[in-house]
Amino acid sequence: MSKTIILPGAKITDRIAHDPNTFVDETSTYAAVVGTLDETGRFIALESRYKPQVGDAVVGVVTDTKHAGYDIEIGMPHEAFLSSREIRIKLQLGEFVVCRVRMVDEVGEVELNEVRRLPMGKLVSFPPAKIPRLIGKKSSMLLLIKEQTGGDIVVGNNGLIWISSKSDIPLVLKAMNLIERKAHFSGLTDEVSAMLNVSKSQEGE
Repeated sequence: MSKTIILPGAKITDRIAHDPNTFVDETSTYAAVVGTLDETGRFIALESRYKPQVGDAVVGVVTDTKHAGYDIEIGMPHEAFLSSREIRIKLQLGEFVVCRVRMVDEVGEVELNEVRRLPMGKLVSFPPAKIPRLIGKKSSMLLLIKEQTGGDIVVGNNGLIWISSKSDIPLVLKAMNLIERKAHFSGLTDEVSAMLNVSKSQEGE
């Protein structure tokens, strides 16, 4: 069943929610971009650019190594910077990493910390506005995909997704495509589960 599309400026709730891509007044919360509501009543933007927030988990690629640190491509106009003082490991050009946003300055440039190296795998992009649907309530959607495809997946708030080489990568991508197309529909977890089960049964024939 399709959900109602909420236009920018429309009231979402008669309380202050502080969801991403919303704004508030003294008593209510309003949509800042086009979106819809998920099953819990949380506002989900349908299309928006990633706006980094302190504490966000981001997936990226090491694009330059310097004495002071590393440049990390996270899908923004400017590469993020990871200071050598913030980490205890040495990174190599081209490695995949997941980090936390440490700071965002007044012009939008990002500094990172809490880096973790990711093994070789596949890096794909996904609309940042639809990341909450890919993760699901209490990570239910992400756990479902991991269990059914046999590997690990790391989701960045920036819309870059790392998929383990141990995963059934084509099946992961099929699930992601379904979620992207139907992010504004209810019952999506059940539909993804059914699709994964059918696909796996067909592979086993």
